[in-house]
Amino acid sequence: MPPKGSRKKRTRQTKVVTGNEEAAPVVLRNDSTSKVATGVTLTGLPFDLLSEIYALLHPVDLLQLARTSKVFRKVLMNRQASRKMIWLPALASVRGLPPCPKDLAEPRYINLLLESTCDGCSVTASRSSINTRVWKHLTNYSQTCGGPGDCDFPNFVHPDELPDDLPKDFETMVPASCYTFRRSLSRPELVSWRLADKNGDEVLLYDLDAVKALKEEHDLTKKGKARELWIEKKKEEMRTKFQFFKACRDFLQTQIREEIEAEHKRMEALKDKRSEQIFKKLSEIGYAEECRTFFELNPKEYMAPEHVREYRRKLVPKELTDEEWPLIKDSMVAFMKTAREHNSRNFKAKAVLARMDKLLKPAYAKYVFSKPPNTVVLTTAEIAMMPEWREVLTTKPLDKELTSEDTAKAVAAMDAFVTSTIAIRTEALLDLVRKSKAYEGKEVTTDTLLLASTIFKCHCDDKSSYPAILTHSCHNYNFFNAEGKSKGKPEAGYANSPRPVGAVDVKPTTVGEEAIVEGWRDTWHSKVWVGFHSKCKFDEDAHELMLEMLDTLGMPRSTTSNEMQDLQPYIVVLDPKGRKGMRWEKALYNCKHHKKDDPKHKCFAKLEDPAHLAKAQALEASRQRSPNPSCFHCANNVVHMMYQWEPGCDDSIACHLKEHCGIEHPDGPEALKAYSDGFRLYQKEAWWIAEEEDIVL
Repeated sequence: MPPKGSRKKRTRQTKVVTGNEEAAPVVLRNDSTSKVATGVTLTGLPFDLLSEIYALLHPVDLLQLARTSKVFRKVLMNRQASRKMIWLPALASVRGLPPCPKDLAEPRYINLLLESTCDGCSVTASRSSINTRVWKHLTNYSQTCGGPGDCDFPNFVHPDELPDDLPKDFETMVPASCYTFRRSLSRPELVSWRLADKNGDEVLLYDLDAVKALKEEHDLTKKGKARELWIEKKKEEMRTKFQFFKACRDFLQTQIREEIEAEHKRMEALKDKRSEQIFKKLSEIGYAEECRTFFELNPKEYMAPEHVREYRRKLVPKELTDEEWPLIKDSMVAFMKTAREHNSRNFKAKAVLARMDKLLKPAYAKYVFSKPPNTVVLTTAEIAMMPEWREVLTTKPLDKELTSEDTAKAVAAMDAFVTSTIAIRTEALLDLVRKSKAYEGKEVTTDTLLLASTIFKCHCDDKSSYPAILTHSCHNYNFFNAEGKSKGKPEAGYANSPRPVGAVDVKPTTVGEEAIVEGWRDTWHSKVWVGFHSKCKFDEDAHELMLEMLDTLGMPRSTTSNEMQDLQPYIVVLDPKGRKGMRWEKALYNCKHHKKDDPKHKCFAKLEDPAHLAKAQALEASRQRSPNPSCFHCANNVVHMMYQWEPGCDDSIACHLKEHCGIEHPDGPEALKAYSDGFRLYQKEAWWIAEEEDIVL
């Protein structure tokens, strides 16, 4: 037995844990010199290991770590010990971060730029308030309060409240702002608004504390060269601050924008994940095909179908759970039924459109090219709604391959249909001429429409002659009605209003005929005749001016518009501001009507000087034609906007027909070029004609 008072050193027996035994508390063996591994904290780690941890932290995390304990604060806030090893590498790791100013410590810089705590009252503001309330004030790189508290910093005042005898150009040496901070009784928080005088000009406010400090320093500086150097130094400091402000503002805006984009991508990813889970559930109950094609968008469509947009709006950005599926199953099945109807319509529309591309377009193009140049015809969309073509396109099984025998009846009926329809429209045009003062009580025939003095004016102020007036864009609207499309049921043109005179009945009456309208969605710019605009009328003023122009040129009043287009004469416009020579069409737009009090007033004079005539010939040779031909297939008259980005394309109707509408001349490219060279059915020419060069007299 050991002596009394002595203690026998005890050892704790430990059990070595193997892989097959239950784990027990592990302690160190007594036969080693190691100490028990307990009580080790983060602050007790070696400095080298802590440096590795510091290198992995974001600057904001370093700043927050320094606030957790005195040990970390002592190291991280020691500028000499931590600046090069910790802070500078941390700042360099932030992409796009502006360099820290020399007179600003790195922790202070991080607190200013990347945190939103007010230095005056420690109130935390939002990220957006940093950009609008801090950086525009440029006050010693300090932040302003964006919330409740007793912080009234910075103290910006009106120039009238500043001390007297301030240095010259002091405005460029102190922070200024057109915003003010005021406290409200109903809203105790600090609010900001832009100040302006009664004329709406900005009123600049100045930091009173900075102005006082500037004045004191100015008074202590010796006059002469020293003061001049001091003033330049202060201006340079403010310029440096302003550059720093712009760099910080751009950095913050980029950071906020990236955060928003990242959050948007995260939400979209969650929505996509949820869609996959929902579609997997729906595929199991018979909607696999609808799920596969649900988000498919036709390349020529500008937005997804309404049911897809509605589904996307109601989609919650979170993963689907088994408990949630029974709650949304019925609504998702309803979406799929709508998608099934949409797919069915799309299938029919594509099949009908394929028939039109293969049978209707070539047959109608051949018919149009067989007519004399510049003959006004119907658009392909109107031909497609002929009773005979409706029957061919919709009553035959969609999976059946049609032959020329199936379309023979429809092809044979095209000429009579086009001729009768254009005759009705021409008669409506003759009625406009009969109602005019110039032809009151006179006989008006189709030959009257061909005269150069027969000019029509639309509500858009464009002047058109016959037959171009029949293809004017104001009288031809889009074939596919967007309102009907949004309701999921195709409606065409004026389907819900009385049919205008000379308009083709394009309202679908069967499900098969709806597929024709639906098929034209891929060529949404195709148009149909909707009648003359209510403000379209015979232009009395242009008629009189044209008659005077013909008399001045020594041409008969029976001259046709085609003859004027062939001759393209130039004439002198007797403008009170100065005589100018210009092409006849531009002269018609520029010359004003006779004054009532001076009936003998002359508007034109003949261009006779040889030099001026030579200039006119040169201008005509280099004159570019209007880029707005009216296409018989789509009736589009802003052609150059459609394919101006495509290499090798020009503004001719030939290039438009081939590249945009997919129509070729049956006799080859040379025949198509000849058709294009003689084409004269142009629209929207007023702005184009206005750009033509004048002859200075």
